[in-house]
Amino acid sequence: MNQRKEDFFMKKALSLILAVIMAFSLCTVAFATDTAEKPFDNSNFFTSGEYTIHYRTYEPDRKAKGQILLVHGFCLSTASLEGIAEQYCKAGYFVVTVDAPNFGYSTRETLDMELVDRESLIFALMEELGGNWILGGHSMGGGIALNIATDHPEKVKGLVLYAPQSVAQMPGSIMKVMVPVMGAMCNLILKIALKVPAIVRMLVDMSFSDSEYANNYDLNRISDPMRLEGTGTGVAVMTSHARAVDFAKVAQLDVPAVVITAKEDKVASADNLQQIIDALGDNAVTYECEKGGHMMMEYNPQLVAEKTLPTIGLCK
Repeated sequence: MNQRKEDFFMKKALSLILAVIMAFSLCTVAFATDTAEKPFDNSNFFTSGEYTIHYRTYEPDRKAKGQILLVHGFCLSTASLEGIAEQYCKAGYFVVTVDAPNFGYSTRETLDMELVDRESLIFALMEELGGNWILGGHSMGGGIALNIATDHPEKVKGLVLYAPQSVAQMPGSIMKVMVPVMGAMCNLILKIALKVPAIVRMLVDMSFSDSEYANNYDLNRISDPMRLEGTGTGVAVMTSHARAVDFAKVAQLDVPAVVITAKEDKVASADNLQQIIDALGDNAVTYECEKGGHMMMEYNPQLVAEKTLPTIGLCK
């Protein structure tokens, strides 16, 4: 088999692995963050019940024009949002990026916990920090942002979404039976992937749609948080109670919105993305990036900021 065919089949296999993980909407468990240890200089922790949520703040050097809260995508963390958060901060906004439960440096879930929706936890953080917010999210995080906006429209001034996706909500009774099996599968996939950098590198290549960029990407930005205890199991637990986007409620929102897509996105479901754009209707402005794939806001944060800031400026 020649090298081109080997690469083709390797990419197909990795696509299948990623699709399986995405379908399970990774759920996980039992990592209790020590708030005395800050992963980043701008790290903070918010506690609600049995959950500890890691978030990072970006303070502008002048009076803030407004507040933006951003949620990362599946298998990612606040690290993927650093560039775009810095751009918004330079433009005069107070920015918060947050690790959803089971990812980054937030709590991993277990079935022994009193489970709480991701949306409720992040909204509790918003309330703790105070004020109204422009909500943003990448991929899975875009779906979370939309759910918070439809739950609490009075607190949301606008939306900025990067290739947003809605999870497929599973029947709770079925998922509780499947969680142990899913957890074992996720743990196995993570164990294999994290021990073989080439697998992670190819997944990064698929996400950015740029091999040269992927070859120079620091894999620890993704791998380090995923190595935390309970990540595989937690992914399964999350799936058992993750919420789908209610498109009818999204259609009722009346706030400025901007949706960033990517021409070479190999990860997002085009149909799912279009459903979200259609539901937002006339409120939404869309822009398609030529490069950067599914991770366009990390690949070129300056361009994405340039295309989203005009809409953000309308959020009063």
